[in-house]
Amino acid sequence: MGHALEPGRVTFHDKMVVRKAIQDAKIPFTYVCGAGFAGYLAGSLLHMGTLVPPKEKVLIYGDGNAKVSIVDEDDIAAYTIKTIDDLRTLNKTLYLRPPENELSQKQLVVKLILR
Repeated sequence: MGHALEPGRVTFHDKMVVRKAIQDAKIPFTYVCGAGFAGYLAGSLLHMGTLVPPKEKVLIYGDGNAKVSIVDEDDIAAYTIKTIDDLRTLNKTLYLRPPENELSQKQLVVKLILR
């Protein structure tokens, strides 16, 4: 993740330090990732650092067509709980990316404006 832009680069670096420490200590793990929290990302129209949508204008990142998988926090929690007793997830990473939940920032803005 060395190619990531700030502030994401710091977050990715910190996560990798923690993951390496867990693996070096031989602590059993299951990482659950790959999904954006709906309450955080959708409500703010993908604006980082806020939970509310912008009032005046929307900042579109890049061309606005990059897709992100947005999943409800309750669903993320439910799948996380299911990994506890599932040996198939031991020392693995579970990615939550339901295809029907993949939206670009432009699609998200249009959906929320037109509702």
